[in-house]
Amino acid sequence: MRKFEENSGFVRTTGAKDRTYIKIEIPKENSKDYINRKGYHSIQLQVVCNHRAMITHCYVGHPGSVHDRGVFRQSEVAEYLNDDCKFPFDNHLVGDSAYELHQHLLVPFKDNGHLTAAQKNVNFRQSSARVVVERCFALLKGVCRMRSLLYCLPMSRIDLMAIKEILL
Repeated sequence: MRKFEENSGFVRTTGAKDRTYIKIEIPKENSKDYINRKGYHSIQLQVVCNHRAMITHCYVGHPGSVHDRGVFRQSEVAEYLNDDCKFPFDNHLVGDSAYELHQHLLVPFKDNGHLTAAQKNVNFRQSSARVVVERCFALLKGVCRMRSLLYCLPMSRIDLMAIKEILL
């Protein structure tokens, strides 16, 4: 929490969460389900990372067409957030505006053009805390051994794309 606060000024943050698309070959079955909002076939990777961009939880395998909230609701993280014992210091994770506000998952204020200066400041600091997960994805996709995540995984069999959840 201290490092998140030092880096962003956003207090009591223990992790940042987001998801990214992993491009795949066109699946042989249900291929339309795997087309994401950007128009290509993919599966989704949801992660929670710490202040050093180290992944502490990952959840992968949902088709690209599934909304962020749908992936989140089916992940272990959604259940984890409802356990107050996991957040003993009234701490929280940070996420982007695709997620719903929760006691232990803070998202930015919706910008409808009428935000106060204080709300803009909170959004700026929250975004500064959350940027670590974007850096995590950039590092993950940029590492030589994982560089294939930038391009297209040679996966076309749905039965091999089972949903996996890993707590690291």
